[in-house]
Amino acid sequence: MESRIKKLEVVTERLMRRARKKATGLITPYPISNAVIGEKVEGTILRYMFPCEGTIVKGMVRFDKKPKQWNSINIKVFGDTNSFIKGFTVEKKKMAVALELNVEAGDCMEIAVKSSPEDTVEEVWISFLWVPAVKEVTAKSFLIAELENDLLER
Repeated sequence: MESRIKKLEVVTERLMRRARKKATGLITPYPISNAVIGEKVEGTILRYMFPCEGTIVKGMVRFDKKPKQWNSINIKVFGDTNSFIKGFTVEKKKMAVALELNVEAGDCMEIAVKSSPEDTVEEVWISFLWVPAVKEVTAKSFLIAELENDLLER
C-alpha cells in the first residue's frame, strides 16, 4: 500500500510541475510593401485597404540614392469614421518611420512621394508592418507536451 501511495505522490508531483509551465503565442505582423521603378517616380506609390482592425506599427522607405536636397513621403489613412495624414521629409537614402496608428476594417492607406526640384527619384521601396487586432487572430490550443515536442524537433 505504501508503495502505491509513493507512486501516486510522484505522479502528482510531476503533474504539478507540468501545470506550472507557460506557453507564449506571438502575433506576427503582416508586411505591406511596394517598389516603384521608373525614370521619374512621383505621386502615389502604394495603396492598401485593411480587411480588419489593427495597428500600423512601423515602416521603412528606401530610395535609389541619397537626395541632394529632400524627398517627401505623405501617408494618408482614411475611412468612414476617421482620417489621418502625416508627411515626412527624407534627407537620407533610407529612413524608418514609427506610426502606431490604429485602423478599422475597410480603412484605406495611400502613400505618395514627391522630390525636390534638384532631385529625381528613379526607384523607391516602401514597407510597413501591420498587426491585426487580437480578436481577428485565429487561436489554436496546444497541449504543453505538443509544444515541447515541436520545439525539440527543430
